[in-house]
Amino acid sequence: MAVFDAVFLAEFRNNWRVLLVAFVCLLVAFSAPAFALPFLFSSVIDEYGWTREQATLLASAKYLTGSVVAIIIGRFIDVIGVRNVLIGVSIIGGLALVSFLWVSNLTHYYLAGVMLGVASPGTIVAIKVLISRTFHASQGTAMGLAMLGTSVGAVIVPLAITYLIAEHGWRTATALMSSGVWLLALPLLVFYLTDKSFEGLDNQDGHIEHKSSVLTWTIAKSFMVQSRFWLIAAAVFSAAFVDQAMIQHQVLYLEVDLGLNAMYVAAGVSAMGGVAFISRPLVGAVFDRLSIKGVSLTYLALTLSCLLALVAINPIFFGAYVVFRAVAHSSVLLDTVVLAKHTFGLAQIGILLGVYTAFVNLGFALGPWFMGYMFDTTGSYVLPFLICAGIGIFAAVVLLPVRPDYWFDMRARARRGVP
Repeated sequence: MAVFDAVFLAEFRNNWRVLLVAFVCLLVAFSAPAFALPFLFSSVIDEYGWTREQATLLASAKYLTGSVVAIIIGRFIDVIGVRNVLIGVSIIGGLALVSFLWVSNLTHYYLAGVMLGVASPGTIVAIKVLISRTFHASQGTAMGLAMLGTSVGAVIVPLAITYLIAEHGWRTATALMSSGVWLLALPLLVFYLTDKSFEGLDNQDGHIEHKSSVLTWTIAKSFMVQSRFWLIAAAVFSAAFVDQAMIQHQVLYLEVDLGLNAMYVAAGVSAMGGVAFISRPLVGAVFDRLSIKGVSLTYLALTLSCLLALVAINPIFFGAYVVFRAVAHSSVLLDTVVLAKHTFGLAQIGILLGVYTAFVNLGFALGPWFMGYMFDTTGSYVLPFLICAGIGIFAAVVLLPVRPDYWFDMRARARRGVP
């Protein structure tokens, strides 16, 4: 495994602070809204009588905003630095969660989603750029370790939000989920991440990427005329579509349609985070070893999770669903950073990650809407689950023609002992 490689261990010794900051930001600034929102939908449907499509459009508002913000934020990172971006988006995300205290109609409800759409992609793009600029020999493994922050969040948030909703109602519960931003993320970013070397990390090719005039849209557009750019875009969009379609609707499906106990469902969703402790570093290591073929392989977990959901009433199949859902989500969280760097290199990593994250967020936005619309139209999740299973296969297959040239070059240099 790459995590045991001497080069990675040397990088880890020099840059463990980067992983610590990334871990905490993903734990409290990214995970709270990501894993809490699906547990609000049944409460707002009961209170306001909204349809499932209307209720879950909160996620679509979040991710549609994110698809635009992801492009812009990539350039902001290149200009003002990772630390400043993380501070700004963390504040916006915390305020968005607090704003649920005053939600009284769909307009206010969706505006909160828009604010979260600024915060979440801003956080994830900033973390991906930070890891890409810091770790080279085992970028996928390092990203997998940083993403353990979302694994911890996936364990804690479902149980916490279910308990808080039962005790205090959904508005106060959501506001309380912002506590980690104010008490952990912001103090760490303001008082701990002050070393200027974090703001201008040298990439493997010897260029300083921070505030670099090389990172321009003119150069980025040169990649967009290549078929491999669009094949990757199609893959990450499709995988994201399936991933959030399942995530945003699984609580409604398991609790309301299958009639499973709320705490049992929360425990199952929490267990996905526990599985992710293993799956995210392993998925990252698979990406390091197999590159794009590894991404394609792990995308098949999306299809398996959709099919297993259909029989999740059985505890054994429910357990299998938990495992494959965790692996699938791990793949979607790690894919863009590996696909972009292994294919195109580091020269335009900030903008490329922003663009690909925009595609991901567009998939995140349309998936929940599609699932809600199909349920309201057909009265069942069976057909949309089967369609999503097919889309998962498409995501895996469409990557097969893409050649990871930069990854091959890195491996060749490593064999020659060239850093």
